[in-house]
Amino acid sequence: MLYILGAPYGHPAYPTGTFPPLTVVSLLTFRRSLSVHHLYSFATLLALSLSLSYCAQAAADDQSDEPTQEQQTEITPDQISSDSGQGGSSSSSSRSSGSSSAKFPEYSKVLKDTSVEEGLIKLHKGEEKLFFELKPSDLDKDFFVLITIAKGIGQRPLLGGYSWGFGDDWVWQFRRVGDRIHIVRRNVRFVADKGSPSAEAVKLSYSDSVLYSLPIATTGPGGSIVLDMTPVLMSDLPQIGQVLSGFSFSPSKSNWADVQAHPKNVEVQVAATYASNGSSNMESVPDTRGVTVNVHYSISNLPKTNYTPRLADDRIGYFLTVVKDYSKKESEDRFVRYINRWNLEKSDPSAEKSPPKEPIVFWLEKTIPFKYRKPIRDGIEEWNKAYEEAGFYNAIEVRQQPDDATWEPGDVRYNTFRWITAGAGFAMGPSRVDPTTGQILDADIIFDSDFLQSWKREYETFTPESIAAMTGGPLEIEDYLAMRARQPSYLNNGHQSGCMCNLLGGMSMQFAKGAAVVSTRKRSSAELDKMILQGLKEVAMHEVGHTLGLRHNFKSSTLYSMDELHDVSKTSKTGLTGSVMDYNPTNLAPMGQPQGDYYSTTIGPYDHWAIEYGYKPIKGSKPEDELEELGKIAARSGEPNLVYSTDEDTRGIDPDPHSNRFDFSDNLIEYAQQEVQVVAETMPSIVDELVEDGEGYERARRAFGLLLSSHGKAVFFTSRYVGGVYVSRSHKGDANAPAPLELVPAERQREALKFVCENMFSAEPFNFSPEIYDKLAASHWSHWGVSETTRYDYPAHDAILMWQERVLEQLTSGLTLERIHDSELKTSPDTDMVTVAELLTSLTDAMYQELNGNMEGTEFTARKPAISSLRRNIQRSYLDRLVQLALGTSAPADCQTMAYSELGRLKGMIDKFLEANGEKLDRYSQAHLEETSARIERVMDSRFEARP
Repeated sequence: MLYILGAPYGHPAYPTGTFPPLTVVSLLTFRRSLSVHHLYSFATLLALSLSLSYCAQAAADDQSDEPTQEQQTEITPDQISSDSGQGGSSSSSSRSSGSSSAKFPEYSKVLKDTSVEEGLIKLHKGEEKLFFELKPSDLDKDFFVLITIAKGIGQRPLLGGYSWGFGDDWVWQFRRVGDRIHIVRRNVRFVADKGSPSAEAVKLSYSDSVLYSLPIATTGPGGSIVLDMTPVLMSDLPQIGQVLSGFSFSPSKSNWADVQAHPKNVEVQVAATYASNGSSNMESVPDTRGVTVNVHYSISNLPKTNYTPRLADDRIGYFLTVVKDYSKKESEDRFVRYINRWNLEKSDPSAEKSPPKEPIVFWLEKTIPFKYRKPIRDGIEEWNKAYEEAGFYNAIEVRQQPDDATWEPGDVRYNTFRWITAGAGFAMGPSRVDPTTGQILDADIIFDSDFLQSWKREYETFTPESIAAMTGGPLEIEDYLAMRARQPSYLNNGHQSGCMCNLLGGMSMQFAKGAAVVSTRKRSSAELDKMILQGLKEVAMHEVGHTLGLRHNFKSSTLYSMDELHDVSKTSKTGLTGSVMDYNPTNLAPMGQPQGDYYSTTIGPYDHWAIEYGYKPIKGSKPEDELEELGKIAARSGEPNLVYSTDEDTRGIDPDPHSNRFDFSDNLIEYAQQEVQVVAETMPSIVDELVEDGEGYERARRAFGLLLSSHGKAVFFTSRYVGGVYVSRSHKGDANAPAPLELVPAERQREALKFVCENMFSAEPFNFSPEIYDKLAASHWSHWGVSETTRYDYPAHDAILMWQERVLEQLTSGLTLERIHDSELKTSPDTDMVTVAELLTSLTDAMYQELNGNMEGTEFTARKPAISSLRRNIQRSYLDRLVQLALGTSAPADCQTMAYSELGRLKGMIDKFLEANGEKLDRYSQAHLEETSARIERVMDSRFEARP
């Protein structure tokens, strides 16, 4: 008896025109009961089934290779590996024994009608196929594989120039297994001393990844092996399908865009088309049934030099290459952390300062506008100041790409500064690294030109989500973890997740705000150009810093006080902050005060220190030999101008109030006071000075949104002092180092809370002239590339309340209250500190300060209420927050109890006020307070009934 299992033809899972896969129960199971007749019948049936399936599939392929909405297909490496019909086959005996005795097609016939490219790997290119001819020495050899989006679709992350890859940079090997070649991505994260028992244990515990198994197409002179690499490179090798949901790679719609072989590298570019049923819509793609992304593959030897990896130190911010070394003792940390850096060697090792044997060369792409080439060049070369202190003259060279150059920026031989027009408003400074040593091998900086067109962006469409993104993201740990779980995989891959640099996106907002302020003060166009060119140079310095291995430093903005920031005699030597690796706002002085530099014009003291640590030549043949000298360099971390914190210290859930993006000074209250003043001075003039006769009013609307956000962000930063903890990365014994964790002094917390209540929860800062609101009209254009307007009139209450609620959430988040509550235990009872009880009492009194006012002699109406609409809104939000704390579990039990008690106190205040002043109140205020009292009563009753 024989069973052939499979879904019937026409089954819903298999559309008409296709056949379901057959599952054949092993003949061996029934070998004793089968006759020759049975076997013949089975073979006939199986052949017929396979033939029908093949014909149906061929017919479907002839009609279209586009997947339907119900059936998305994708070519995978596993499918290629199992397809014995591509390029030849091998017997099981030869594959298992490793024999090469199988007969292959003739060399000349296989490579007929192909052109030859001689280089690192000999290439044979046909119209549709690409063959690699591997020398015997190419087998089991490390190759460095880089993937770049050479031509994108204007949708992040598929942007032209974007470095692509998930996790570590790729190291490939070609390994022969019988008459097939395995393409293997090496596992480089786990190591042990060669020849040791630990090395054998690592081999048994961690395997490489076999991406493809290809049949040998033929063999050539000298024992070379020819592989048809078409199934590999003409596929979704980069896994772009992961970010193009509903799309699959279409081989028939894809083609070779460029194929070049050079002595040290091979460059292959594929115009890769991804097909869908066309149901999705992308503004930058004419028809989503075919989306083409040019993918550039660069294959080179993994260099073998005398490069010595340098161990990392957590006091200084470098990107890391991390391996786990099982040769180390069980009691030791087995993680070995190398910094990512270039291989710089002195041409004269005996000289104190010497040019490098090979400088770091950046090519300015020919697409950069002439006007911006000088500030970009100056920004790149500025880093030579730090390298000179580290012992190198002219470590970095800048060259201009000739207009007739034919090489692609994705070519591994060239480090480029690219200028793209993707409409995404961003810059990026990635580098490609040997994942075994941390040596940087390639870097390509990307600038999106759209950040200069800041007025074209719809900054009036802020949402709670965008406001949260501007201020650190989720404020609760659970919300943060949920956000991380939702993020796409390309944002959560090792060191790459730490370099999702969004400086230029924020800088476009800073440019827009700066342009509004400068324009309303009737400064010259030359002053506006000065601001833009200084900002462009600062962004160039920042992104180059990334390509040199440096991470963000979001605490370096504490270098100067607000008064010192406009002292050009200081800032011209150090920049505005300790590091250009920070995100710095536009430095705008209030009216009547001297205006200093708008942006940093040079690298900061931290940048010099970081380059010294990473690049100063130190005698010694092993990383451990350098430890003593490196330790001396890193031990300077206690110096105030060398403070360091980075991305993982600057989340909404992090405690240090000085670790922010786009702030200044070590006194955020003074910074916020200046920002609030600049906004108040600028707001009345935005219509008259920013809108010319004959223009629409949308520019004024966008300026209003930017200025309101500037006010909101500055006050939010101040609110972080409440319950804040200063964090230091210094180690024990570092000179002048602060404690690792230090509570923000109670006096500073109270000062910050008072400032927040006066400048965010009060209505006074938002009493803008009614004439302004009448002019805040949205754009009337409606087409692709512009945001849809849902409110043509300005949503004033919602826009202000979003910022008020964000600040309130920071002050009363469960995490903030938990820190304050923990601090009460961690400090001596004699130490002055802000408690949870004090915080909630202060907030209640500030939120409902009208209850303490004198109502005598004042007449209230619906148009002139006792409690304004802005105040009623924030009072409702505060009440909601107290209720959540009293009834929820997001805060410690003591905090819940205090919230419950505060509700009772508030109800008593309201009831007493209504009894004395109810008849004098306007209907809005009276109804508001009556509803608040009733809500509190219901909440308190429900909590009482719920308690055992």
